[in-house]
Amino acid sequence: MFMRTFLLILFLGQALFTSCSSDGNYSHAPENAYAAEGDYSDEYSKDQPAATTTAQPLAAQEAEPMQQPVLLRTANSRMEVDDIQNKVQHIESLLAQKSGYVANLEWRNYGNQEEAQLNLRIPAKHFDWLLDTVATLAVEVNFQEVNTRDVTEEYVDLQTRLKTKKAVRDRYEEILRTKAETVEDILKTEEKLRRLQEEIEAKEGRLRYLSQRAELSTISLQLYEKYEATAGTPWWQGFGDDIGDSLAFSLNMIKGLFLGMISLWPIILIITLLIWRRKKIWKRIRPSSAS
Repeated sequence: MFMRTFLLILFLGQALFTSCSSDGNYSHAPENAYAAEGDYSDEYSKDQPAATTTAQPLAAQEAEPMQQPVLLRTANSRMEVDDIQNKVQHIESLLAQKSGYVANLEWRNYGNQEEAQLNLRIPAKHFDWLLDTVATLAVEVNFQEVNTRDVTEEYVDLQTRLKTKKAVRDRYEEILRTKAETVEDILKTEEKLRRLQEEIEAKEGRLRYLSQRAELSTISLQLYEKYEATAGTPWWQGFGDDIGDSLAFSLNMIKGLFLGMISLWPIILIITLLIWRRKKIWKRIRPSSAS
């Protein structure tokens, strides 16, 4: 009986001890759990910005369209043609079909050769077509040179700088509207705005120039037509003309002498009177000299 009571007390004591131990461990578990969760959160917060900053540029790059190449294409060509007047008109009609035009046209005639210098502007997509078509009109192509200049880097750089300067201009305008209080602040802000606007307009003008040059290519074309030398005419075929020219020269000479005599009539009249009265004048002079 005593032994049974002792075992019962021992069993109850062990159960009570086990219960207290489990309560103590449970009381500390949430703290450790939150500490672990806090460590994970800190680690995640450290890693997360790096992952975010890496993902955003990639998304922006995927969303931003690729810049098309900006190419300035020019060509120089010289060729011999037949019937140069007709060929120039034909080239003008070809340009009209593709929304091009003749920017400049000069004619030169050297006696045995006639030349036409043309500066053609044609949309870039029809550049090669026009060169090939014009070459088919030639008797002989002396030379042809094609140049392509890639200005994509300059174009993109101008766009970026222009965007930045416009953003700065907007900030200065906001400062001028809301924060500039004194006259000095207003004048300084307006001066900076003026300089920014000049730079913006200059870059916009350069962008327009590059865009127009890229949209319309330039072809400098020189056409020429040779003429055959004409044989000289026999001498007898122009003999009558030579006689007529000689008679005309003689008549002009006689006419000149007659007009000259008329213009000198006072002197001629005095000389004539002196010759006619020379005897009387001599008689009057001689006695006076003898005495």
